Amino acid sequence: MSFARLSAAAPGDVRLLNGEHLLLGGTPPGWPGRPVRPAPFYKRRYTWDGDIILGCAIGCRFCYYLWINNTAHTIGTGKKGLVRICEPEEAVAFLEQSRLFLRNIDPLTLCARSDGSMQIEEIAAFLKAFPHRNPVFILHRGYFGPRQLEAWGHDPRAIYCTTITPAPPEVNQEDWTPIRPERQLEGLRFLLRNGIPPKRISVMCGPFNSRNVEAGVLLIKRLGEMGIKFATYRGCSIGSFGVEPDREHLSSSGFLDGSQDERAAPEGHEYYRMKNFLHPDVEEKLLRAGEQAGVRLYRNTGLLYQKEFGVPVAFNRNNRWRRELGQWERVSTEELDQFLRSLGYHPIAIRETEEGYLVELPEPEVATEDVAMTVGARFRTSVLFNRHRIAPSLADLHFYAANRLFWPLPDGWEEAVGLALSLAG
Repeated sequence: MSFARLSAAAPGDVRLLNGEHLLLGGTPPGWPGRPVRPAPFYKRRYTWDGDIILGCAIGCRFCYYLWINNTAHTIGTGKKGLVRICEPEEAVAFLEQSRLFLRNIDPLTLCARSDGSMQIEEIAAFLKAFPHRNPVFILHRGYFGPRQLEAWGHDPRAIYCTTITPAPPEVNQEDWTPIRPERQLEGLRFLLRNGIPPKRISVMCGPFNSRNVEAGVLLIKRLGEMGIKFATYRGCSIGSFGVEPDREHLSSSGFLDGSQDERAAPEGHEYYRMKNFLHPDVEEKLLRAGEQAGVRLYRNTGLLYQKEFGVPVAFNRNNRWRRELGQWERVSTEELDQFLRSLGYHPIAIRETEEGYLVELPEPEVATEDVAMTVGARFRTSVLFNRHRIAPSLADLHFYAANRLFWPLPDGWEEAVGLALSLAG
């Protein structure tokens, strides 16, 4: 899908729809005010998601960022589409100055809006400048080889992550992604042969549906044969945030197989129409393959981080207790209160419930998912709020800035927020 076609899908759409949208991709093309760059790290869920360079020259045809108006022009448009967000040392400084960041606790994800193959040296410089023990997950759909081994192999914090997507056998691989699964597997073998232990390799398999699940079963078998111990798997997602997805291609290539619930996004996820949808029959085949191959499979990344990497995770997600993570721990409500006040909140009451600790906030205070996940991870428990948002609104960025929760916000953010609110009427 060309960028010209993407642009035509949403002509003149320069809206900023929420605060995370601005942090994610900066102001969209055609923005009438002063352009604002993306933030080095734009959200905190189970990990802090960030980049030094925004964009990916690979251009997988189902890429979520093709459907967001301020990132679409950076995907699959070659090196000219890449945007340098900051220097590696500036990304480190952002974390150091952000009061939500938990040193030696929070996992980091680099290349969350890009690919590791676009910024090998920059990631190495980040690791050199970053002084803490936090694990650093490096997303890299391209092929691992000597450059990646030399750049990151010596650092035990660096986790080699890749996503492998076999296309349905009846369609061209490039109709899904130009990256060849066979070469990705060879890259993983290279890492293993050269001393990278399986615990430092995290493979995501998918997206899967009824059209390519048998290829997925074979993929999982081959991962087990080469010594991979665990992997995640996922279903299909469709986004729509200022850009309409190319449904014609998604259907003709088999990405939409006719059985999917295209409105299966969790409540509050504005970015998605469909999120990680898997038909039960498809999931059963994948899980059976994992058992036979001796590969531990995870659909939810929170469980992966908890079980395989031993990092503290929040037991809450989207303002509910995630039961698959196990029983949340009992903690001191006084300590919870003190921590929230250190972030700028003024809790009225905190009480223990069957779902976790329910925090009552006064108007107009709202706990975003960034805050809720930080508090939950800090105390290894489930923390829910009477006033909660899955992503920060434009107005929430003022609270973020006043309390330096994400800091510093990109130059010009306040002017952009004011203009966006006026455009929204």
